[in-house]
Amino acid sequence: MKVLLNILTHGDERIGLKVAREIQKIETHNHSLVVQYANDRAYRLKRRFIDQDLNRSFPGKKKGNYEERIAYKLSSPIKSADLVIDIHSTKSELRDSIIVTKLKNKTLKYIKAIQPRYVLVMNVSQDQALISQAKVGIAFEYGKDNDPLVLKKIVRDLKKLFSQIGLLDLELPKRKFLTKYFNVYSEVKKPKKYKLLPKIKNYKLIHRGIAFATNGKDYLTAEESFYPILFGNSNYKTIFGFASKRIYPKIL
Repeated sequence: MKVLLNILTHGDERIGLKVAREIQKIETHNHSLVVQYANDRAYRLKRRFIDQDLNRSFPGKKKGNYEERIAYKLSSPIKSADLVIDIHSTKSELRDSIIVTKLKNKTLKYIKAIQPRYVLVMNVSQDQALISQAKVGIAFEYGKDNDPLVLKKIVRDLKKLFSQIGLLDLELPKRKFLTKYFNVYSEVKKPKKYKLLPKIKNYKLIHRGIAFATNGKDYLTAEESFYPILFGNSNYKTIFGFASKRIYPKIL
């Protein structure tokens, strides 16, 4: 089985380097685990990307801009792998989340092994994401870049996944909570000068008709009830984050 551990999809998300260093210390049963440095140039320049978000650039273009050319080059090794794991960090308060674009039976099996608190099925720009090119693609979005606890959790859960697929002989204790699944279906626009109200939290339901942002004078209210995902005032330039609904897939 060929496993691709992808890091630095965004050059300013350096936790992937720390994860890779820890994982490379582990003695696996074979040499099927490969670490891929996606946007090394952006990392060296201490930038998120050069021309555009690499995670919105797939399948790429042979003669496109910098990220489109990278995406085109990376698509082949991503498609050839049996499992692609993409490591991210976030500036929002989002924690302990796995992101997928396809909820296949094999993906559910791997998620069950990992036991994350949350699973986000990303149906927004899903065909342009790096993991969308994979047979099975899983992105880790566990928290902030410099949080040592986030690093510890990612490494722990990768070990659980590697044990499941036969790369490690390791038995780790199971946790006693149920994973919550969310279907992420749309962006939530951020008008100029509007800020989120303090009460708005990721995964906390915003009911229809309830205000969630203000410019100090007027308020934005929810046109329908939704769960906020990756919400924050500074995560994105034109959106607060994403809207989602709870889903209840059949777990194997």
